[in-house]
Amino acid sequence: MQSNQKSPKLWVTSMFLSMVICFNIIALITPDKEFSETENRMLAQSPSVTAKSIADGSAEKNIEKYLSDQFAFRDAWSAISFFTKCYLFREKESNGVYIGKDNYLMLIPSESNPEAMEKKLSSVNAVTEKYGNIRHFISIIPNAVTIMNHKLPSHVPESIQPGQITDISQSLKGITFCDVTGLMKKHQYEELYYHTDHHWTSRGAFLAFTAIAPAMQLNPDNIQYDIYTVSESFEGTLSSKSGSHRYYDKIEIYVPKGEHPVTVKYSDKDETSGTIYQKSFLDTKDKYALFLGGNHPLVTITTTADTDRTLLLIKDSYANCFVQFLTPYFDQIVVVDPRYCYDTVDMIINEYEITDLLYLYNADTFMTDTSLTDLLAFE
Repeated sequence: MQSNQKSPKLWVTSMFLSMVICFNIIALITPDKEFSETENRMLAQSPSVTAKSIADGSAEKNIEKYLSDQFAFRDAWSAISFFTKCYLFREKESNGVYIGKDNYLMLIPSESNPEAMEKKLSSVNAVTEKYGNIRHFISIIPNAVTIMNHKLPSHVPESIQPGQITDISQSLKGITFCDVTGLMKKHQYEELYYHTDHHWTSRGAFLAFTAIAPAMQLNPDNIQYDIYTVSESFEGTLSSKSGSHRYYDKIEIYVPKGEHPVTVKYSDKDETSGTIYQKSFLDTKDKYALFLGGNHPLVTITTTADTDRTLLLIKDSYANCFVQFLTPYFDQIVVVDPRYCYDTVDMIINEYEITDLLYLYNADTFMTDTSLTDLLAFE
């Protein structure tokens, strides 16, 4: 005898479709949002559709992104979607994020664009060759999916990042490649990455510093640190991206012992600070912005190190946490984020009399971001 009762999956599907219809009706009468505080990013705005964009296919992609970003009740929908996929249907990922063991969320690695990568690496090589009078270093930091693979769900593909990082190191000339993968792998059972965010922790950054420092002729044993926990309620971007809200991370800072005063100046703000930590961000969603106040086009950090060395740090947001280990070793650190900076490397090297240059990126950003090529273009 057949039952008239719907199966759980059919019931969930019906509810899913009903909510999609309701949400889209609401979206038509809801003003567009410009920024998502939950995801800490700008949202796509209504795209301009032209004959050219239709022909090259970009119109369809832009419209799809716009509809996705401006979906009504986006945050609530993300949580519902996560519950449906990961609890009812036992899926292993949600919106590009692996749902790992022990509440670990891990960004699924991105493929690189071979043509864009070739241009990027050629630009790095060109800068190294042109400025042979300064020391050049680069470190590409693997993400949690590579280092903490024991926390991954079962039967997911092996991370592509080790091969990507090896290819990068073999394509560079005249620059010191600082490999941190081996050392971080040895410490994979420590808290090297946040559970809910794509960034590494201060512990992870410090471990990498001990691997990078010798190559840069810095002695990490010269400085001791006081470690302070400044938050235990950090819920990062991967939590928002996946819809999983089951865990809160703690944030630690490493403060060098002794007197190491700094003056920090932001190019996009008419202000200076006596610390690299902007503690007001601990009261916001984006608590990782504690480090350097988030991303800025150019930040100058002046110290009393008296080493006759000035570092140009070209970076993504992973380096914001890394800077706390560099301040005792350089008279000045010029921190540049190519995603927001419109100067050229020529201008910066000459204006600040750079002696050392370090590129520091997490692997996923280095694979996908193209702004570095523009920064390194010669005048």
